Amino acid sequence: MSTATDRVRAAAAARTAKTNIIGLEKTEYRGRDSTLCKGCGHDSISARIINATWELGLPQHRVIKLSGIGCSSKTPAYFLGHSHGFNSLHGRMPSVATGALAANHELIGIGVSG
Repeated sequence: MSTATDRVRAAAAARTAKTNIIGLEKTEYRGRDSTLCKGCGHDSISARIINATWELGLPQHRVIKLSGIGCSSKTPAYFLGHSHGFNSLHGRMPSVATGALAANHELIGIGVSG
């Protein structure tokens, strides 16, 4: 059984490690360079998704990124460059995500909208 101190130490070690638990560097979890406006919240969200998926050691082939139209349609290109992606019609991303995840229970879905 681990203590809170052990968990804090493990998290600190993960933050300073060059590779994650599946042996990949964080750069492997990035996508294309952003073309969104400077200061756009979508870029901050993409950065947090990159950090979280890297720290969790998620294999990219198990992730599907879904989006609607507008600025959110560009966002999935900026993280997890080796994962699945789908741009849906306005307001239909949740329905498409539900269908994709119902069809393949092994996928991990990330939806971006707005």
